[in-house]
Amino acid sequence: MALTEATRSGLILQGFACDTDPRVAAAARSLRFTPALSTLCIITGTALRAPTVLWSFAIISGIGAAGWHVFDALFNTLVRRWVHAARLPPNPAPRRFAMAVAAVWSAGAGGLMTIGSGWVGVAAGSALAVAGAIVATTQFCLGSWLYHLLWRR
Repeated sequence: MALTEATRSGLILQGFACDTDPRVAAAARSLRFTPALSTLCIITGTALRAPTVLWSFAIISGIGAAGWHVFDALFNTLVRRWVHAARLPPNPAPRRFAMAVAAVWSAGAGGLMTIGSGWVGVAAGSALAVAGAIVATTQFCLGSWLYHLLWRR
């Protein structure tokens, strides 16, 4: 499967070796699953003003940053059989860094809601949801971009 230049650029930004790992091209569409499900969790927690949902997502994303993401595992064990897709490749460092950023951001939004700064928490959660939706639709990842900016790669 040939990748569009925009998809290829987004996946390279996230740290995937598009030119040397054939699993990446095979799984390119499926690599949108985790950001899409993450975005749904963030939207739900933000719309309901439910800090526990945002904190739960922060834990899931934090575990993902450590190397194993619950949503990737869900896709690999259940969803991929229904959609006849390849297994998702392991997440490279820039994508894991983005997961860590999302974990902190989500926990912060939940914390703001808890301390009575509801509208600021909603604004933070909404901004995170927009960032997640961009990854899910375009493969451009703000957290991965930040990783490259910080480490000059």
